[in-house]
Amino acid sequence: MDLLSKIPILNEPNPRLVLRLVREAESVSRADLARATGLHPSTITRLVAALLEAGLLQESGEGQNDLGRKPIVLSVVEDAIHVVGLAVEAGFVSGVLVNLGARILERIDLPFPPAAEQDSVLETIFAVVAGLLSRAQARGLDVAGIGVAMHGTVDSASGISIFAPAIGWRNVAVAELLEERFGLPVRMENNAKAMALGEAWFGNGQGVRHLLAVKVGQAIGSGVILNGELFVGANFSAGEIGHTTVISDGMRCKCGNFGCLETVASIDAVLKKLRVILKRGDGTSSLLAQGDLDPDELTADDVYQAVLAGDGLACQLWDEAAAYLGVALANTMNILNPAKVLIGGDILPIVDYLLPRIREVVVARVFDPLKAALQIEPVGLGENAVAVGAATLVFRELLG
Repeated sequence: MDLLSKIPILNEPNPRLVLRLVREAESVSRADLARATGLHPSTITRLVAALLEAGLLQESGEGQNDLGRKPIVLSVVEDAIHVVGLAVEAGFVSGVLVNLGARILERIDLPFPPAAEQDSVLETIFAVVAGLLSRAQARGLDVAGIGVAMHGTVDSASGISIFAPAIGWRNVAVAELLEERFGLPVRMENNAKAMALGEAWFGNGQGVRHLLAVKVGQAIGSGVILNGELFVGANFSAGEIGHTTVISDGMRCKCGNFGCLETVASIDAVLKKLRVILKRGDGTSSLLAQGDLDPDELTADDVYQAVLAGDGLACQLWDEAAAYLGVALANTMNILNPAKVLIGGDILPIVDYLLPRIREVVVARVFDPLKAALQIEPVGLGENAVAVGAATLVFRELLG
């Protein structure tokens, strides 16, 4: 479904270019735009007038000029465009209604059962979208489109979930189903890639031309920004850092390989190891061994709380996971040479604990010329990074 038809003025490339440059600069003058684009000043004046009339740009005061008349600077009207962004994860759907400044106006989270059928998951997705559209209508807002971020392999060109292992999906035409249901354009991508895109536009990756964003949760994935563009690979599988080998004779992974990063550094891997330790009677001094709690009932939040409380066993297990993450990151950084690495996903509650160990291992293993400029940080958009990244898929096309 044609997305640009929602905002007719953006059907032409030059208005999109001007709008994008103003957004990136936050405030810029007409003269600045003429210099940046190479377009004639009269052309810029005409384009800016049209964007002002369309309510996409606004004049926001005077700029600096020590030599004469101060120029009028322009800024984007962030509430001129609103988008729904969805994060479809292993057991829940998180949806947000955001504006062009990535300000979240509404958020809806709905869970679905671990073994939910395809129709049940789809109905959960539909319910989240319907709820957000209803709230947008109540606010008097028009929604330009829907962005969807799915775990697993996604054909972003066709909007198809090729393989989502946690929910057992293969070749599900999610974008088409949503477009038929709601009559809005839908754009779709893998969740880690969407997170990388959102961070590049609105988070801690702004202004970074070469970026690696790693999402750690029940699975581990990454998104790669090269030369300012999202890199998806020949078969939409770029960024599968979770399935790089970190132990040559390690455990079998669900992908069929052995010793993958996911088998030792994902949340599921840490919980699995913890449960084995507690069931065999070790770790009795741990907070996680106190009381009558069944090891099989322990959750990621239980382990996070133990880490934050300084529990020896919990900290040891996550120190080991962080070391393996450091190994995988060093290998990836040696190949891609990103200017910055961002860490996000479900481990955000303990990311500040993990980062020193991750950095320590990366410094020890990364190619020596990369060490001086090493930047490894948490994502800037927090727990909304994936959903906002999904919305960014729509913003990117509108302004691309």
